[in-house]
Amino acid sequence: MTDADSTLHQRLSRARSPIAKFEAYMQACRDVQWTNPDQALPFAKQARTVAKSMRDAAKELHAVRMIGICYYASHEYEAAFKHFSFALQRYRKLRDTSGVARALQNVGLALRGLGRNEEALACYRESEQLLRALKDDEILAKVLNNIGSVCTVLNHLAPALEAYVECLMIAEGRGDTAVFAQLMGNIAGVYVAVGDAEIALDWSKRALEEHRRNGDKVGIALTLSTMSRVLQATADHPAALSVATESLAVMTELGDTLGIARSTLALSELYLERRQFSRAAAFAEDALEIFTSHHEVDRRLRCLVILANIARQRSRTDEAHDMIADARKVARRTDNHPLHADVELVAAEVELQAGNAKGAIQHLQRALRITKQHALYGAQARIARLMASIVASEGDFKQALAFERLGSSAQSTYDDQLRARHGQALQLRLDMERAQRAWEVARHEGERLQFQLDTQSRELNTSALAIAQKNELLSSIVDEIRAAIDAPAQSRGTMLRSLTSRIEHHRRSNDEWKAFSEQLKDVHDDFHKALVDRCPTLTPTEHQLASLLRLHLSSKEIAEILNVNAGTVEIYRSRLRKKLSIPSSTSLTVFFQSL
Repeated sequence: MTDADSTLHQRLSRARSPIAKFEAYMQACRDVQWTNPDQALPFAKQARTVAKSMRDAAKELHAVRMIGICYYASHEYEAAFKHFSFALQRYRKLRDTSGVARALQNVGLALRGLGRNEEALACYRESEQLLRALKDDEILAKVLNNIGSVCTVLNHLAPALEAYVECLMIAEGRGDTAVFAQLMGNIAGVYVAVGDAEIALDWSKRALEEHRRNGDKVGIALTLSTMSRVLQATADHPAALSVATESLAVMTELGDTLGIARSTLALSELYLERRQFSRAAAFAEDALEIFTSHHEVDRRLRCLVILANIARQRSRTDEAHDMIADARKVARRTDNHPLHADVELVAAEVELQAGNAKGAIQHLQRALRITKQHALYGAQARIARLMASIVASEGDFKQALAFERLGSSAQSTYDDQLRARHGQALQLRLDMERAQRAWEVARHEGERLQFQLDTQSRELNTSALAIAQKNELLSSIVDEIRAAIDAPAQSRGTMLRSLTSRIEHHRRSNDEWKAFSEQLKDVHDDFHKALVDRCPTLTPTEHQLASLLRLHLSSKEIAEILNVNAGTVEIYRSRLRKKLSIPSSTSLTVFFQSL
């Protein structure tokens, strides 16, 4: 019996109702669903059985979603999609908006695993709208993160950046430092795609610093992988290799299989650029094996494209053809159009190397159709120029000129898009900085209001205590007066003189002033520090006077509090003005309130 089974057995033994049994199975599933989804799956199925017996539709659908998550964690995306879709359909029937929003997010995850990115994005967008209406920021942040990720894959970079920035603000507001750091790394990835290496590197460094502060090794490894792409884009290959190798070392230490595959894929691309084909092929093959076993369609396709390219550059035509054939099969399972174009481009280059210009043109025509249909202008420019070169070598200069013009037009459009993306990225960066400043102002204002509330609360408590003490004193005086009235005539004078003496003693007592002074120091500590800084030689009485003037009390009121006459207060005021070098034209009250 495993630890999870043992824990579940203990929970079930304590369960006294079907609801308690349901929760026991669900918690057992949650405990291991990501680390051991095969073990978690039966727990989720048992939870569904219990929910069915209770005829509780909401709990049954929750269990169905958990079953789907177990399949998703096992990379069985078809089974996950089936269960998530079932839950979504039932939630819609029940008109459960919150359930629909969560199920849509789940369906989007499964669709991404199946390579159906456009459909996944549509699900995420619908979920986003519902969550905004529900004001559910916790789930909204997850959905926005997913939107940013799929938009990056589909090359919709401005919407990706918008989603990530909003999600970043939510994470910061919630104090979720782990997600905050992850999002900074994601934003760096968008800037890599935009082509702004400087900003990408800045975001990567900030993300890495935050992950290290949090002790998040997975985040560190992923950010290092992003940094290697940034350095690769700047042609700093030695630094990129160093960072990618460090990322692989961290992933290996963690035993994160998919993380290892991502890092080896990055190293493969770097070694390919350095024309170190043996090492590039070894890394790509290792990554391919992992991505295949985990049903990672897009990354598996990327590995096959790299291996076909390596085989072409090593003049291994048959091997390249095999890789391209495999890539075509995998490509049918994803709508990652840039990768589809890459497959055709590599296939054309292989045919060209084999001397088959006609076959190369066929592949390039397919690639052109893909790039035109999906507005991939950068790839379209490269493909059109290669077509121009091929048909020119065949002697068809008119057609070559047409392709050259198409390439120039596509390049111009691509450059315009790139400039627009740079502008959008810069504007979003400014918007984000503005939002961060606004959030800081709001946070400081909140702290100020909280301090003000605390101060007023302390003042209220002090006032309540003073009233209680005064009422207690007055009650005791009333009791003594009544006793004096009822006492024999010969004792009455003595009792009244004793009462008068007690009242005078109370007026001259310093206890209440001490309590009041301590309260002033607590509430207006900065004021007393400023007084000491301005004139360290002030006496305790002068401190008392300054505090009372700050409270906007008159000389008569101050005289009553200090138990002196009004003339004495005026002398104190004059000495205080002189010591602090306050001009006669300046009101003491105004001066002390300004400190």
